[in-house]
Amino acid sequence: MEREDRARIHLKLDEMMQYIEELKEMLPDEEEYLHDLKSRRACEKTIEVAIESVIDVCAMIVSSERLGMPSNEESIIDILVEKNVLDMEFGERLKDMKGFRNILIHRYAHVDDGIVYSNLTDYLDDFGKFNRIIQSYMERFVI
Repeated sequence: MEREDRARIHLKLDEMMQYIEELKEMLPDEEEYLHDLKSRRACEKTIEVAIESVIDVCAMIVSSERLGMPSNEESIIDILVEKNVLDMEFGERLKDMKGFRNILIHRYAHVDDGIVYSNLTDYLDDFGKFNRIIQSYMERFVI
């Protein structure tokens, strides 16, 4: 992996973690979330861009390491599982996260705000885990 690629990945991971810190600061309790449109929209957009950062990092690794030609965003994650960058369970978790992002973007069936809140809080720790996995990968397998 080229030095520039590593630098871009580190920047994207830092950006992702900044979004998550912002989300943690702005995320109210569930009652307030359900009754405050501005809070809901701010939280939704913030997790959306954080999830996009995860997908971007995955794509950067696949590209820079020349791990294969993905056919779509899910196959990017599959490639990283296949190459043992991610374990299968966490890969599925990232696919679920990506699906949640798609729901937010396209507003499928006018999303239930209670379910969105649950997902917001449920996924928060996954971003830190993703950051640690990728940092470790870059330290161990990349010269």
